[in-house]
Amino acid sequence: MRKYLGMVGFLVVVAAIVASVAVALNYFAFIPADYHGTKTADGVTINEDVFPFAPCTDPDFVKAHPQYAQCRPNYNSQYVLYSEPEIVVPAHTKVTMIIANYDSVSNLINNYFLAPQGIDNGTFTVDGKTVNTIDPDVVSHTFVIHSIVTNKSQDPNAQPWLYVGVPITGAPDDAKTDDAGMPLQPVVTEFSFETGAPGHYIWQCFVPCGTGFDGFGGPMGTDGYMNGTFIVQ
Repeated sequence: MRKYLGMVGFLVVVAAIVASVAVALNYFAFIPADYHGTKTADGVTINEDVFPFAPCTDPDFVKAHPQYAQCRPNYNSQYVLYSEPEIVVPAHTKVTMIIANYDSVSNLINNYFLAPQGIDNGTFTVDGKTVNTIDPDVVSHTFVIHSIVTNKSQDPNAQPWLYVGVPITGAPDDAKTDDAGMPLQPVVTEFSFETGAPGHYIWQCFVPCGTGFDGFGGPMGTDGYMNGTFIVQ
């Protein structure tokens, strides 16, 4: 009898392991091959870096971060920019964004963007400290994902609504920099949110960190610097 019960217990354990493996394989099977991020136990992690100028033009930075040795083709090396303009993530998945900002503080003109929108628990972390807002005087950029409002009653094929917004803290004025002026340590903002069904969205910064008298020229008005695409598939 004990032998029989032991065999049953063994089979139950094996079945549980097989089921767990099957769930894991099924989960990873739907993650797009071209998504930009790292798979985790409960979703994906996307890393973005923000720079005051092209990192490929800074020999000291490239030495420490060789992944930035190659400059993007046909772009202005003096523009402020996010490192990854095109982001692809799976549908119905937890997405964790880790944004390492090397840029300085800018002038936030709309305090609406101080409060996080659409993220888990309504909180995010800045250099590991959990917060639900930041001082407007330390804002450098925002990371906002949004779509065009559509009426599903009029268009049943309209993609699901997605809006995520988080303020990004800037490097302090007294931050230590290399010879080119790049801060040695970024300020890291981290937050998570859940994607829904597939859709194509826009992400962008709403802080006037560009050129021109209003700060909305240059990188703010050029694709791939302070804006890009966020695709859920």
